[in-house]
Amino acid sequence: MKRVLFALFMLTATIGVTSVQPVSAYTPAPAAPVTQSAFNAKVNLMDTQLGDGNITAAQATWEEIHTMMLSVLATTKTSIQTASSPAVEASYRSILDNQIAIYRVVWGLKPNLAANRAAIHTKLGDFSATIY
Repeated sequence: MKRVLFALFMLTATIGVTSVQPVSAYTPAPAAPVTQSAFNAKVNLMDTQLGDGNITAAQATWEEIHTMMLSVLATTKTSIQTASSPAVEASYRSILDNQIAIYRVVWGLKPNLAANRAAIHTKLGDFSATIY
């Protein structure tokens, strides 16, 4: 009986040890950097959709533009953190300040894409100018 219990204990211990897998932190793949041309293409697409009265498509395109804007902001923040000198860091901080100011204006205009079409297009153009 002791041998059977010992064998079951060893079998349980062996299964328990071999079934434990190390857990590693999830690191998402970095997103492709946003380019001015890709950003401008999305902005122009949304503007065309608004002009055609296709609000549903324009809202979907807005979501893509918003994601692109967040990616640009993240890239600028990373540039600040990895700056090679205080002067370079200061220039990136200036860019980030401009990006955030424009983002806030666009976010305020976003609830009514159709009525704010021209202002949104202008501000998104301003944001595009900050993409490096």
